[in-house]
Amino acid sequence: MTNAAQRGSCGGESSRLTPRASRRSSGLVPRAFLAAGCLAAFAACVPLVAAEPEQVTLTVGTRMLSDVPWKGFGVQWSPYPWFELTESDWQRVETRLAFMKPPIARVMTRAYKYCEGFDQAGKPIYAWDNPRMKRMERLLDFCQKHDVEVILGEWDDPNSQEDRQDPAADKLKKYGIEEIDSRWSVIICDMLEHFVVEKKYTCIKWFNLINEPNGNWSACADFDRWKHGMLNLSAEMARRGLDKKVGLIGPDANAQKDYWWLDLQVLQLGRQTAMYDLHEYAKKEDVESGHLERLFTLKRDFVNRYDSGGKKKPFVMGEIGLVSGLQKDGRTVQPKGGRDSQPYIYDFEYGVWMADYNAQVARAGMDGTCAWSVDDAMHIQKNPASTWPALDNVELKKWGFWNSLAEEIGHPEDAALRPWFYTWAVMSRAYPKGCRMVEIPGCLPPGLRPLAARYEKDGAVHWSLTVINDADKPRTVTIKVPDVKWKSTLHRYHYFKEDRPVDADGFPVPKAVDADVDLAAGITFSLPSRGVIVATTIPIGQK
Repeated sequence: MTNAAQRGSCGGESSRLTPRASRRSSGLVPRAFLAAGCLAAFAACVPLVAAEPEQVTLTVGTRMLSDVPWKGFGVQWSPYPWFELTESDWQRVETRLAFMKPPIARVMTRAYKYCEGFDQAGKPIYAWDNPRMKRMERLLDFCQKHDVEVILGEWDDPNSQEDRQDPAADKLKKYGIEEIDSRWSVIICDMLEHFVVEKKYTCIKWFNLINEPNGNWSACADFDRWKHGMLNLSAEMARRGLDKKVGLIGPDANAQKDYWWLDLQVLQLGRQTAMYDLHEYAKKEDVESGHLERLFTLKRDFVNRYDSGGKKKPFVMGEIGLVSGLQKDGRTVQPKGGRDSQPYIYDFEYGVWMADYNAQVARAGMDGTCAWSVDDAMHIQKNPASTWPALDNVELKKWGFWNSLAEEIGHPEDAALRPWFYTWAVMSRAYPKGCRMVEIPGCLPPGLRPLAARYEKDGAVHWSLTVINDADKPRTVTIKVPDVKWKSTLHRYHYFKEDRPVDADGFPVPKAVDADVDLAAGITFSLPSRGVIVATTIPIGQK
């Protein structure tokens, strides 16, 4: 019975009481009697509205969703270009990321951070040992040690003035090097040789030329000019043999519902492209409705069809998040948040939305994501009134799992882990690099997103299963994995508003460890409300 029918039933009963009572007592009907009659009728309706959990049974198929081994649920991690972290800050960051185990990280810089111009012979002058590059090395040291693949890139061309609150440090500006200038390709390749060949950072696997080049904020917004720069860089890398060590990634486009830059890249730069990537800051409605999965499935299919080697090339989302325009109650995000901030990072729901986003990317046949972003301390709001480097009048771009400048801004509580760290860390650990996402066929009710992956390591076969309830209704979901012919031990993690177990450090711990589970017969998950359950045979609870 619908709510409208139930309201009609209650209201109708009340209206019939009034005229009968009126005839008996000349219209003098006690209000208490009327209220009691309506409440009694309403009480009779209540059991009919009580939501019984929706029962769903799913069976994991055999088809791999991508021909490419999974890259991972990774992160955007910038080398703290504006502020120097204390040693304790660094250790806290590294401890948390070591727990998360992101398999991939997107790391961006600018040429003026390491190149100071040209000598009289026209050779570039480099400053590899300045504080900014030392912070880059510390970040790369972590990635090298923890087997994190790095997408290294440059935000924009050296002639751009985007996000430069330190113009005095920009000694490249006077040379007028734009995206089509071959000198930029030389500078980039010198940087790659410095890090990959001289410093032996084999973790650097990919290079990204210009962040979101389709937008005017990139100082580009011209496909032909960006293509010219890509061809310059590809040729210079091939000349030096760097193309055997580092692959080009693109188009890195954002804010396009049809992503036509991707189509142009596939058709015109497919031979030069080693990995495809896009960005998308989604509306929560596009996440909850499953729109993202449908969109990304189309783009993966375009790559597979029109790049002759596309099926074997990774395709990732280089930045993901929810649109920053979700300003809660019309206020900016505090403490010290600028207009380019995400107000839901402190709220439970963001952890569900981002888990759902991850699942839709994987279900679409793509190969990884990078969360924007690790830490509020990485980026500041472009603001003419800013007093950078003093913190008195600097706004942060607040998107992170935490804020490493919490103590410095007088809000030590802001260093705490935020709720969405929970789902991101658990999914990152449960779906490691090299696993294979497997199809779960069939129609799904709105807001329900399952995910399954098979992972082989050291002769053992593991399975990870996730169920996301992105709707405020209870659901009971049974998942069967017919390929599993043995009993399994399942580590089960719960992320619900009042049920998300953590240890003393705030790190997720299993809700339960279920022994002797027959996955072929099926495992049942009870989701009483909006939330996420991740279950895996990988012992990810071990730090």
